[in-house]
Amino acid sequence: MRKNRKVSKRMSVVAQNTAYASAVLMAAFVVVIVNLLASSSCSQLMKSIGEKERTLSRLEDERSRESARWEEMKTPERLEQALMRHGLSMKPPKPDQIIRMDREGRLIPNQFSVAKEAQRQRNLALAMSGARTMSKPRR
Repeated sequence: MRKNRKVSKRMSVVAQNTAYASAVLMAAFVVVIVNLLASSSCSQLMKSIGEKERTLSRLEDERSRESARWEEMKTPERLEQALMRHGLSMKPPKPDQIIRMDREGRLIPNQFSVAKEAQRQRNLALAMSGARTMSKPRR
């Protein structure tokens, strides 16, 4: 049989110091693991940001190329060619075809187009009244 040994204070101190040392080592181990996980996450985020930046720059280049192409298509020569290709012959309106109106929908006075239309209406009325007098039989 074994003898009951008395635990000395010295053994108790060693066990206590070993527990402290193991706690410090375990804390250091946890800190290292957390640091590795954070580093891995950070590197993944940086990689993702890099991919997004490359995509953004590619799309920006594509947008600028398309914008330049669109501006080139909007030149008057290109517009006329496109309209002719589709069978449309369009020209800008003549000054006598433009009629400007105010906010209430009334004609703005002293416009060339309005004066020309009024003259056309007077000529039409005169022609109609002359045609009526000519068409009446004389008795």
